[in-house]
Amino acid sequence: MADEKVTNIDDARKKKEQENKGDYAEQKVENTTIDGMAVRTYTLLDQDDSLFRVLSEDEIAKKEAEYQKKQMEEADRQFDERERRMNAQISGEMDDSGFDAGAVKAEGAADRVRLDPEQVEERLKTIKKDDRIVCIGDSIVYGYEVEGTLTWIGRLRREEEINLLNVGLNGDTTEGMFDRFKEHVVDIEAKAVVILGGGNDIIGGTPLEFVTNNYAMMCQMAMNYGIVPIVGIAPEPDHKRVPKEWKTMIDYDANVKNLQIYKEWLLAFAEANHMPVIDFDTGMKSRLKAGYSRFFMDGAHPNPAGHKIMAAIAKEAFQEMGILPVEKPPVDDRFAL
Repeated sequence: MADEKVTNIDDARKKKEQENKGDYAEQKVENTTIDGMAVRTYTLLDQDDSLFRVLSEDEIAKKEAEYQKKQMEEADRQFDERERRMNAQISGEMDDSGFDAGAVKAEGAADRVRLDPEQVEERLKTIKKDDRIVCIGDSIVYGYEVEGTLTWIGRLRREEEINLLNVGLNGDTTEGMFDRFKEHVVDIEAKAVVILGGGNDIIGGTPLEFVTNNYAMMCQMAMNYGIVPIVGIAPEPDHKRVPKEWKTMIDYDANVKNLQIYKEWLLAFAEANHMPVIDFDTGMKSRLKAGYSRFFMDGAHPNPAGHKIMAAIAKEAFQEMGILPVEKPPVDDRFAL
């Protein structure tokens, strides 16, 4: 009787499995009786459809590679989407401000981009040395071949405890700086930004109007996000010691002239828009009446001694802005009564 009951149950189960064959892997069922107990054994016939199938090492590696590829494709898609949204947001903000990047030329950018001077001054008054101040630019900001604590930024952080963040990149251009401005300046909620770059553009032959366009757009974007832009002017290279390749590959004399025009534009642009300035070029030339070459490692990049002078120049500029306190000379009380 027990065997007949088992058989009937098995028949009903088989019938049910046949009705839902598409939902189950094909299987073989064997019934046995051990010590008066009915034992049912199932064997999956189509192992390819089984959750219990054991994969070989090669199959596992293949599936892992496929999974990683899908993950990378999804990461790329998300990155492209974020970049698209960021560019659309920046473009929309520029449109809202009435700013036309294409209309900014070397001769007219200082008049075309108009920042609110009262707004600049009011925001500048609120900045303290503990607030995050980003320095964006090229190798003069990064500190090419100079240990981090000995760069002008590193010295100010160490000696004055001013919260400067170095996001300079060796070889960067104003176009590259503008492309990463949102991520490296805006998104980290900086209170102010020192913008120092353009030399690589000019040495590479980029027309001045493109350089000034990029610079003006960075200043405009900063103000749109409540960040005070600070104009940085790099020290002029020591033209006697710059790499010979520069003079053979490009019209170096023309670039020297363009670097001077660019500096004049930066000063005019800053004055027209009431922006603070850190003029490393004028500061170094006024301090180094002789021996200018000794403060550059290759004619273009300041060495540690050059960065020390740059730190002193930047310190004075931050004092004028009110970000660093003005140091009072010690009182000579030797003859006090």
